[in-house]
Amino acid sequence: MNYGLWMSAAGLSTEMHRQDVISNNLANAQTAGFKADHTFTRERPVAREELGLDVPSQLLLERLGGGVLAEPTWTNFAQGGFTAGGDLDLAISGSGFFVVRDAEGEAFTRDGGFNRGVRGELVDGDGRQVMSVRNRPIRLPETGTVSIGQDGTISVDGESIDRIRIAGPDTDRLRKGGDNLYRHVGAGKVPDAGDDVFVKQGWIEDSGVDPIRSMTDLVASSRAVQASARFIDLHDRMMELAVNRLGAVA
Repeated sequence: MNYGLWMSAAGLSTEMHRQDVISNNLANAQTAGFKADHTFTRERPVAREELGLDVPSQLLLERLGGGVLAEPTWTNFAQGGFTAGGDLDLAISGSGFFVVRDAEGEAFTRDGGFNRGVRGELVDGDGRQVMSVRNRPIRLPETGTVSIGQDGTISVDGESIDRIRIAGPDTDRLRKGGDNLYRHVGAGKVPDAGDDVFVKQGWIEDSGVDPIRSMTDLVASSRAVQASARFIDLHDRMMELAVNRLGAVA
């Protein structure tokens, strides 16, 4: 096996993965409550270390290292800025999450761009029901002034009618499930958020993506992809020359 070709291909694969992550971040630079993903790489152990061998099999090649491996993608859950919105737009100050329900069950989101559904329920932008502290849909009257307190209590014309559930899941157990939602992995009930988490009515959280930094990272990654592709082409030509010329001499 061509060791250099293998290492170049590993680098190309890793950088293409990084490009995909950065591109997804940029595509969501204006998505409310979106949290940016980040990629990391680490040096792959040489074959002897991976196989647990005591004697180096190819000492010269081992000096080149084992290539690179992509670490699991990490999501930065840091709170974003706030932008003024409508009466049913909500933002969370702190580390909590709104709870919505869809066909797959319970999901979590930081996007508080809510509105009144066709049947009077409080729903998100895609029509998913927002859950109350009783894990039930929240129904709003057809008329009346809606006010929402810092603890999520919903009042209409001064009368309390329900309370929005703000969950406090362990972010290490959250996985992105598409549509700006998170799914909780593992057994057990997800606890509610602590007393240091507040709801802000009339505001919506900005995306956590820094477009300028992401564009810079994308350009750097594109150059790394091009370099890896050139090395692959170089090794391919070297193998072609070895086969044609050394084969002809033999």
